[in-house]
Amino acid sequence: MTGLVAHRREVDARRAGLAAAAADALVAELVAVAPVRLDCDLEDELCTRLGVRLREWADGPLEDHVSPDQFAEAIVTAAGTAVRAALQEVRTEPDGWPAAWRVLTVAAGILPFPLSATAADAIEDLRTVPGGRVLPKDPGGPTVTGQVVWTRDGYGSRFGVAAAFATPAGPHRCYLWDIDACGHQAFTVHGGYYPTPEQALAAWQAGVGEVAAAQTRFTPVDDRWLLEQIMPAQEGFLRAGGEDAKQLAEYHRSRRLAEVAIKAVEPSHSQRPADLDAATAAIQFTTWLRAHRADQPQPTDLEELITELADSWCFSGQDAVYSTCSPHRVALTVLHLRNYYQDDFAAQLIALLPDWACWLATRNGTTPQLAQRCQPYALGEPHTDVGSDDSRPNYLARVTE
Repeated sequence: MTGLVAHRREVDARRAGLAAAAADALVAELVAVAPVRLDCDLEDELCTRLGVRLREWADGPLEDHVSPDQFAEAIVTAAGTAVRAALQEVRTEPDGWPAAWRVLTVAAGILPFPLSATAADAIEDLRTVPGGRVLPKDPGGPTVTGQVVWTRDGYGSRFGVAAAFATPAGPHRCYLWDIDACGHQAFTVHGGYYPTPEQALAAWQAGVGEVAAAQTRFTPVDDRWLLEQIMPAQEGFLRAGGEDAKQLAEYHRSRRLAEVAIKAVEPSHSQRPADLDAATAAIQFTTWLRAHRADQPQPTDLEELITELADSWCFSGQDAVYSTCSPHRVALTVLHLRNYYQDDFAAQLIALLPDWACWLATRNGTTPQLAQRCQPYALGEPHTDVGSDDSRPNYLARVTE
């Protein structure tokens, strides 16, 4: 145990050193270009470099895996140090501190709570150092400038959420969250700024696919409770991992903007009752199956099997999307069943999936064109986007249905 503790400390120290060195270099590069760049451009550049560096660490040895939060904290520290150093040199370089200050405030503006509080404390501490009185008021981060809007695909489990934001000394831009609620939680599989809501919607539709996204449009968010359930939030050590460089680039910014967007929506007066839950689904599906397969023999333990399948269908616990059924949700369920249950029992559960998908499609009024696309995966065909490894499904894939 003593050896394990010592090794852990060595790994932590190594990761902290990697984060600090990379943060110092990144901040120095941004400070150098800050005088000729808008804040929004600095922000985009910061996010891009965050994503690239985090992905490089993730692709390397385990001892080098610096977490997004650890790197973000190192960047705030490095930027604060740059501001402090510039303030000390103000007599020889009176115009030296604004560039470092802008990099610090830009970094603070993309960080969600509690990292945002850490950055705010660092900014306030700088006002107490010699020369700190010259520092201007903190810009305060992004603000929503219109209605928060959303849409859902034909299966009901893929969400597009968008909101227009104003940023200091920059244009109004529309941020898009492409959210997939088919896995063990709602995952933001794509996020980013677009010039207009129309372009954001077109990007979401292209990501979802023409068939599933046909005739979708943005409408004002009318259920804040559901919005809170699906929007990205700070995960800490519970982070699933596996993001690509573009997803890591938006890891913090998407969460910070989500906090702001949620607050801009009127609170729901009450939580809407779920359309379906596991217990009700088990009862209804059993009745449906016995009626539609009356001429076929059924297992003696059919009710037990259906209860297990119903519990496994929405292992995220999000009843608001329980009744939804998409091709890749079926494929993910197959992977989950194979990984969680013994082979024979898993095979019995998977054998029920074609009827389960048919029942949900009938219940939801899903069009035949959409419903038929679920059947190959219910029969066990691997889904190219979510993978075939039972223990490591790709929940973060941006699946085109």
